[in-house]
Amino acid sequence: MSKKLREIYEYDLIEDDGVDYTVDEWFNTIMEKTKDQLNVSDVSRMLRQRICSKVAIKRAIEMLSDDPFIGEMFEGQLMFNLYAGKEKYLKLYYHQMEPVLEKAGLMAKSHNWSSQQEKEEYMDIIAKFAQKIREETENET
Repeated sequence: MSKKLREIYEYDLIEDDGVDYTVDEWFNTIMEKTKDQLNVSDVSRMLRQRICSKVAIKRAIEMLSDDPFIGEMFEGQLMFNLYAGKEKYLKLYYHQMEPVLEKAGLMAKSHNWSSQQEKEEYMDIIAKFAQKIREETENET
């Protein structure tokens, strides 16, 4: 059975002090989930907030493997959020990202985009991501 995030990271839930904090509520909600229960909204927000980055990155890669255009508010948003993720952890998963980026690039060429600008921005982030991985790989050798 998969562990909940609070068990993996040994986090305590944020106690209710009577003040309504939606971030606290969201945090407590994701802490009660397993990695597989995290949805695109959770993962996007975790990447933006830089919370539980390793789990968020792994889950984002899984989601992008299935659908490279997945996003909460716009197509490709998860790819953008992942690219801006915590580099310290992101580089641990570069080898897993390479095939995802290759697939995304191929599919993006024939994808039905709502605008040419959206397509160009997506292709640009994929190219930047691939370049970042190439540079890191070259520095390892």
